Amino acid sequence: MTKGYAELLRLPGASTAAAPAALARLAGTMVPLSLLLATVHAGHSLAVAGSTGAGYALGGAVGGPVVGRLMDRTGPSRVLRVTAPLAALLLIAVALGAGTAPVPVLLGGAFAAGLTTAPVGASMRALWPHLTEDPALRQRAYSFEATLSETLFVLGPTAVTLFGALGDADSALLVAAALLGAGGLGFGQASAVRRRAGAGRHNGKGAPGAHAASAEAAGQAPARAAAVAVLVAIALTAALSTALAVAVTATLRDQGSPAEYAGTLVAVQSAGSVLGGLVYGARTWGGTTYRRYMRLLVVLTLALALLPLVRPAHAAGLDATWTAVLLGGLLLLSGLPMAPTGAEEFHLIGDMTAQEKATQAFAGVGSSIAVGGAAGSAAAGLVAERLGPTAALALPAAFTLAALLVSLAARGPILAAVTPPGPPGPATPPTPEHGEQLV
Repeated sequence: MTKGYAELLRLPGASTAAAPAALARLAGTMVPLSLLLATVHAGHSLAVAGSTGAGYALGGAVGGPVVGRLMDRTGPSRVLRVTAPLAALLLIAVALGAGTAPVPVLLGGAFAAGLTTAPVGASMRALWPHLTEDPALRQRAYSFEATLSETLFVLGPTAVTLFGALGDADSALLVAAALLGAGGLGFGQASAVRRRAGAGRHNGKGAPGAHAASAEAAGQAPARAAAVAVLVAIALTAALSTALAVAVTATLRDQGSPAEYAGTLVAVQSAGSVLGGLVYGARTWGGTTYRRYMRLLVVLTLALALLPLVRPAHAAGLDATWTAVLLGGLLLLSGLPMAPTGAEEFHLIGDMTAQEKATQAFAGVGSSIAVGGAAGSAAAGLVAERLGPTAALALPAAFTLAALLVSLAARGPILAAVTPPGPPGPATPPTPEHGEQLV
């Protein structure tokens, strides 16, 4: 299953860019939990600790697209030489000042750290089309990205827990800061990254987008409609993950099981997602990106729709232990299509985006994921409290169904945005709906 990814990483310049990028992205998955633990360890309330993490996330959501646009315009290396050490130093300052600095200073420091954290993951996704023109390898690259993201979201919090057990909470945040700075600088110095001069320095000879550059002359309304639809769908699929964590916790508490098991069960779904990503990336799948995405959304919706079955099973006499085992099995099943779905989301964004705007676009995806995740968690909490655990378990499938319906409603604009224009014939005027790009 990993053979396909090994072929991908053997592309010239791929591994030397992907390895430090993975370190920086691992740090990104460690920071929220390590910020929370370091702030609590310093004697602050959970409300302050949660606000610190929210400040970092908000800074990233605001700054990611801005820094991404700067990376596209001037080249990633130039930007990372400034942002990588700056973000690391700000996190170190928060860690060292957690016990003595006033709360507004802590919140401001966390926000500033998020604001200056460059979207390395977005830049890496934008780099793949520069490394290969093979459509099959590009498809595999987006599958690799989605699978890696799932893996890092398992490894990051686990590493924070280990550092907390072996040392103290502050050390986890310091390590995350060091990885963020070193990974960002290392990625910026990779040869393939340094070759990306930026749109502002191409002198008209920059690489075109995934499809024809003539899209600049095309009408932009369908492209914007397609971009909005895909970003909304991405936010909805992000919402399902955070909603699921709340729903699983509510279900365990309702049946008398320790709520701490929720983390283990959610990790089971992540493991299923990693497995699904490895299998999906091991081969090339036919059909258009849009059609593959729609099929995966259907499969994911159906798999998630099975989760509420654990409630009637428990009510029928299945004890709490076996109910948890049943829930774990259903979560593993529902995890299998998650990374492949994320891969096709990345592919759609890549197809409708000009390469000189790709980092900004993928950073916008990160902001959509952050907003969707926050909304999913809040919605699941309200549903669990007012309607009960069964309704909360049904919410992830509802989010995915909504993503499916949004994507179906925007089928025309999406297909127009991702369809490459054919060579214009002498008597055939160019069609304005083809080749439009995300702006």
